[in-house]
Amino acid sequence: MTPVLIICILSVFAYFTKGVTGAASAIVFNAGLLTALALGLTGGLSLRDGLYWIAIADVFASALMALLFWRKLKLERFTLLLLAGMVPVTVTFALLLPRLELRWLSLVLALAVLGAGMYLALRPDHPPASLRSVNRWALPTGALAGVLSGLFGMGGPVVFILLSRASDDPGVFRNRTVIITNAAGIARLATLAAGGVYTTTHLAWFGYALPVIVGAMLLGIRTHRRLKPRPFRIVLGGLVTLAGIGGLLRFALLD
Repeated sequence: MTPVLIICILSVFAYFTKGVTGAASAIVFNAGLLTALALGLTGGLSLRDGLYWIAIADVFASALMALLFWRKLKLERFTLLLLAGMVPVTVTFALLLPRLELRWLSLVLALAVLGAGMYLALRPDHPPASLRSVNRWALPTGALAGVLSGLFGMGGPVVFILLSRASDDPGVFRNRTVIITNAAGIARLATLAAGGVYTTTHLAWFGYALPVIVGAMLLGIRTHRRLKPRPFRIVLGGLVTLAGIGGLLRFALLD
């Protein structure tokens, strides 16, 4: 496969998921990228280039979702506290990304994807916690999520834990993730761009995939009301877990 083809295929699944949930596109994209790398199907697309590309695509997709749902979005103390912890750490680890050794980076990503998949598949359904409780945990949760956000653009596994405790309303969940992904995504993209990592090739890949991103996300938005959250979450978690296992196998078998 060519890099453009693999990016477009992964974008279908990643941005359909984003349309449904408001987030998780980077989790799905990175899981698919690990699988493609393990099978030798990326056509020369490297892990680092994939991580750079998803920053561009996610900022566009998050901005589009904010435009579509702007009337429902509102800033809350909880969200602001989470972002206060998340954004500075996102910037710090985005600065580190171009300097990290690729083999160990792939191991960290595989472990993060594996953890995300297991969480999505196995997370128990608890009733929402009190506002005071989630506010207390928002800042440290955001800081921890910033590590994965800066390196891989996927702070979701950590953020989802707190968001799912804050509310069991899928609409509220999606509206909060739209705000969070916009702020963290812009911080990550601006940091990577300032570091000079982007080339015309990355922009060309984004241009080719743009219709796929928009179409898949709009389909996900239309599907949002029809899907039952729990079965969707379990299936998605199982697929992401398998991708994480594949990434670990790739790390173990390749020099």
